[in-house]
Amino acid sequence: MTRYLVRRLLLAIPTLFGIVVLVFLLLHLAPGSPASAGGSPEAGRRVSAAAREEMRKLYGLDRPLPERFVKWIGRVARFDLGESFVDRRPVSERIREALPATLALNGLALFFTLAIAIPVGVAAGGRPEGPFDRTSAVVLFALYSMPLFWAALLLQTLFSVELGWLPLYGVSSDPAPAGIAGFSDRLAHLALPVTCLTYASLAFFARLVRAGVVEARSQDYVTAALARGLSRRQALWRHAFRNALLPLVTLLGLLLPGLLSGSVIVERIFAWPGLGRLYFDSILSRDYPVVLGLSLLGGVATLAATFAADVAAAIVDPRLREEA
Repeated sequence: MTRYLVRRLLLAIPTLFGIVVLVFLLLHLAPGSPASAGGSPEAGRRVSAAAREEMRKLYGLDRPLPERFVKWIGRVARFDLGESFVDRRPVSERIREALPATLALNGLALFFTLAIAIPVGVAAGGRPEGPFDRTSAVVLFALYSMPLFWAALLLQTLFSVELGWLPLYGVSSDPAPAGIAGFSDRLAHLALPVTCLTYASLAFFARLVRAGVVEARSQDYVTAALARGLSRRQALWRHAFRNALLPLVTLLGLLLPGLLSGSVIVERIFAWPGLGRLYFDSILSRDYPVVLGLSLLGGVATLAATFAADVAAAIVDPRLREEA
């Protein structure tokens, strides 16, 4: 087990370095720069050549690319992500402000996704090709095929504009109510974006659980459990579902960091002040330190979640520990 974990940790180091180098090069070699106000021709014409050159010196963009990379890596090694080009505030401070909103949004979405997908997947896999399996497959794939931005606008039009039941966008009302009313207000603002993020990944997880249960239900240990007097429901949940957990746990390690950046569209549409919106706005303004800081955070989160998934998979499946 220890050798397995150490090997996974050692593989994470060059992977993280490769992510950092790739993001740095793609960002700095892309057209446009902070000195040209996002790189648009109209904005570039409004800024004189002397002013652009002065801004390049101010941001350090006049230095060679390798020098800028080494300087940035040196700051990261000191846990310093630099200052934003937009407001000169520390990047870590801007990330800390946006992180809670993203965690609340995506945490709730993940909870509801698993709470719905796991029972649906087990029920569908318990009777493959049955009425529930076929019906759930049609419904889930219909939801999966809907573009996220289109569904978000449709929900806003129906529940906010036409019916007036839920807020159109934002985190809370202005002014924000206090006490229980304020808590209810926050939940109302969370309802539509959480619904969008939940339905987007529901089909994937439900069908993944279903496939694992279908494969496990025909195994000898499930048959033996039924022979011992367990009901079909008990055999599915106690035995088949546990073995179907392995691919689910593994893919959760890849999904969790994606939640931090995958909500860019939803956060933008619903004006949710999270990491996705910050990432989107920083790319448009060519705010290199913020984009690099968020990319580094995403890379670290991906590797940490993948490592945690490897540990969980080794716990669920002892064969992995033996192979290691």
